[in-house]
Amino acid sequence: MRSSQGLGTCCVIPAKSTSFTQSTCGLRTDCSNLQRCELLQSECWLLLQGRPQNLQLHKMTRNRIAKYFILLSTIVFTSCKGQTQKTNEKQEVKDPVAVIQENEKKATEKKSEDIGELIYAISFKVKTDNKKDYGDGFIPWASIENAKQDIPNLYKSDEIVIKENTLKIIIDYPLTNQYEFTITSKNGFSRKQLLSEINLHYFKLYEEEEKSATVKTIPIDKRTRMYNRNQTNGKYGIWGHDIADLVLSEIEVYKTSTGRIVLILGIES
Repeated sequence: MRSSQGLGTCCVIPAKSTSFTQSTCGLRTDCSNLQRCELLQSECWLLLQGRPQNLQLHKMTRNRIAKYFILLSTIVFTSCKGQTQKTNEKQEVKDPVAVIQENEKKATEKKSEDIGELIYAISFKVKTDNKKDYGDGFIPWASIENAKQDIPNLYKSDEIVIKENTLKIIIDYPLTNQYEFTITSKNGFSRKQLLSEINLHYFKLYEEEEKSATVKTIPIDKRTRMYNRNQTNGKYGIWGHDIADLVLSEIEVYKTSTGRIVLILGIES
């Protein structure tokens, strides 16, 4: 996972992999989605090394390191090793695992300095009773898919974190072509408002992608090679992840040379 800053942790999961399970990672006892549990394997890896869980891998600088580790470790979890398959002598089709690895690497290397000056970052976390796995009582992210369920427990959900009345939000993960939208508010923006808008627009762009693509999304129960979403060729070229994979851990707030506020999302998967 990530946004244009290389945030988060991500891996390519073989469809029939059993090497990483909930019992193995021990991070989320409420994790009914094997993908989410497996996708936390970077934090599991640190735990297995005897390091404390509260390293806050969701922070941008550390996630770059964790993400790069996961990117490399996918080779261990797949038998494909990024090779290509030849369908015939004239046409060569890239292995889907290699495609995702390449896209993740590109996402990690993206920079946002050209947007303007980084002013500050806004963190997102959700209260939980599961203190065994989250010692401080907070999950260090909010769900994109289930934002409405997370908002009631969102940390300081009503706090005004951006005082400006108009801002632009850029969504570029997991997209080939980024999606942008502008929102306005007379009283500034709270975490709750931002998460709600991001949730709304993620669903919108995924819907637009499916409608405009000729290569359609393979249903999860039909994915025989890997659990990750296949890359589609619609308006945004979504690859690697369903909405259910995505969570928001942080937002970077930039100010352009003209004074405009632009938000870059810290999306993990």
